[in-house]
Amino acid sequence: MAYLIGVDEAGYGPNIGPLVIAGTLWRIDDTHDDLAKLDLYELLGDVIARKPKATHLAIADSKAIYGKRNDLSLLEEAVRATGSHLSHTFPIWDGVCEPDLSDDRPVGLAPWYEGWIHAAPKEDVATRIAERTSGFADCCERTQVAVEEVRTVFLTEKAYNERLHAIGNKSTVLSHASLGLVRRLLERVAGQGPQAVRIVCDKHGGRDYYGGLLQHFFPETWWKILEESRGVSRYYGEVGSSEVTIEFRSKGEGFLPTALASIYAKFHREVAMQAINRYWADQVPGIVETAGYPVDAARFASDTEKRRQELKIPWETFWRLK
Repeated sequence: MAYLIGVDEAGYGPNIGPLVIAGTLWRIDDTHDDLAKLDLYELLGDVIARKPKATHLAIADSKAIYGKRNDLSLLEEAVRATGSHLSHTFPIWDGVCEPDLSDDRPVGLAPWYEGWIHAAPKEDVATRIAERTSGFADCCERTQVAVEEVRTVFLTEKAYNERLHAIGNKSTVLSHASLGLVRRLLERVAGQGPQAVRIVCDKHGGRDYYGGLLQHFFPETWWKILEESRGVSRYYGEVGSSEVTIEFRSKGEGFLPTALASIYAKFHREVAMQAINRYWADQVPGIVETAGYPVDAARFASDTEKRRQELKIPWETFWRLK
């Protein structure tokens, strides 16, 4: 038995909305001599494709998947079909998506998150999701593969700013949240005895060197540098009884567990943006929605300024500072 872990984020660039980091943990029951050569896209090719198909579940870079229809349907299909058996999927920020690697419900949420629930999929979409779920489960059983856990760190604007103030660097905020999530997923593996684990994370900003961060989060492990370059940074270490290879690479979504993490993160962020836009549409009738990216975020901030002052909403609750 072996494990694969993929970690990715959504919302690193915007000023409005949360930063979301997701991690997926896959169990491989069959024996594979080299995990680096194991291609889950090939193994699960009967039900999964890199592009949307009428007969397959689309799992790839979430930006590409989301852009195909510019709605949540393809993301939601992947999330619900692969996570129907898990406890850490829904609801978005209400208790099962750890705001800071704890299972407690986040407190002090901004008013746009309070009480907002993502609508259930329409009947035709629900029927398609049921078919995708069944097909995915059957294929996983045949190939002895399982999505064992999905976890999501949901950093609201306020929580992100607090971390940024404490750490001082945007990419380090992402790295700390991501490696904290890796640590949490490895804890799930720890009770299973000696295992081989391969982890792939998308690169964090322009960072190429991760040895110090790995040492910080896993102080009892000596990490061997396998490669450090613009394309990929790879390390090996023994974490408990597990032999772990972790790599940070550009376009990490080429690795299926990371692609699925990308989709979970993007879905969670886009649902959060629905909540934000719905709230401000009620407060400022006629306001144009925002995706939260810098230029349009500045417009949105200007359009909501008067009402935010009336509601006494602090700037750092509304706006991510970097």
